[in-house]
Amino acid sequence: MKFAQKNVNAFIQLLQNTPELINTQDRQTLAEKIPEDIEKISEFILAWCKQRPEINGALQQVRRSLPDDEPIREKGIGGTVPTPEAKADYEKNVKEELLNALRKSSTEETEKPNTPKG
Repeated sequence: MKFAQKNVNAFIQLLQNTPELINTQDRQTLAEKIPEDIEKISEFILAWCKQRPEINGALQQVRRSLPDDEPIREKGIGGTVPTPEAKADYEKNVKEELLNALRKSSTEETEKPNTPKG
């Protein structure tokens, strides 16, 4: 697995498993500035996390916990090399997956129980 893929996957897992690490304003800023290309997304995440030592440390731990031998999504069905269009779709899906993780993690922070006190 390429480092960029592993880094983005680790960040998505971080959002899913510890949404409280990232505040609502940061989530919104991230969502607005996420680039299209997976390499650029990874670089953006690294630069953003370096300014936030607690998040950076958590990301490094998650990234280390991911196996290096996960299937690389560089080959398509039947082991064929994907077309440029297929790679573009994959990178678009990565961005969408990251945006969805950001959205889901922010709703968990704001959800309140529906039970009345008393």
